[in-house]
Amino acid sequence: MKFHIENEVQMSATELWQTLHTPEFDAFVAREYGLKAYIEIEKQTSNHMMHRRVRIITKVDLNYTAQRIANRILGGDELVYEEIQEKYFDRFEMHWRIEPPVFKDKFQMSGLLMLKPIDDNRCLRIREGIIDVGLFGLNGLLEMFYTLQSRRVKDRFAMVVEKWKSQNQISQMSQISQMEKENREFV
Repeated sequence: MKFHIENEVQMSATELWQTLHTPEFDAFVAREYGLKAYIEIEKQTSNHMMHRRVRIITKVDLNYTAQRIANRILGGDELVYEEIQEKYFDRFEMHWRIEPPVFKDKFQMSGLLMLKPIDDNRCLRIREGIIDVGLFGLNGLLEMFYTLQSRRVKDRFAMVVEKWKSQNQISQMSQISQMEKENREFV
């Protein structure tokens, strides 16, 4: 199954690319998406690329029948997997692939995250990829799960970025106010 998701984000491509995959933004996004954990377990950086491995723990939330099937496969209602990311510094591209917790030889998910500048204050975030499950009957379940998730989060990333920006602006204003106060007390 191929997928393609686009979000218009109210931030320049350069600013968003510098923000993505920082510890602060990762933690913020994990909270906003309700992930149980988003842990960077490996990171290597060169002049042109960052390679990292992230462990993600999330709750599986499906309809009753699909949830029962997922629980039997996963051994519970949590999904623990790792994402390997290769982010390029010289262009707005990041290749990624998922390492699943089960059926590693039967499950493949990989793709590309790209940013396309629209203007100085906006960009298009594009996430596309391929999901392939080599187990009878699971492709349909996976397609249903991914379709449900895609509908739930289609415009969510843009809203998360807006919230991030507003919280950082408040934090910056608070820091400036505190510095001004300290300067007045010093003088």
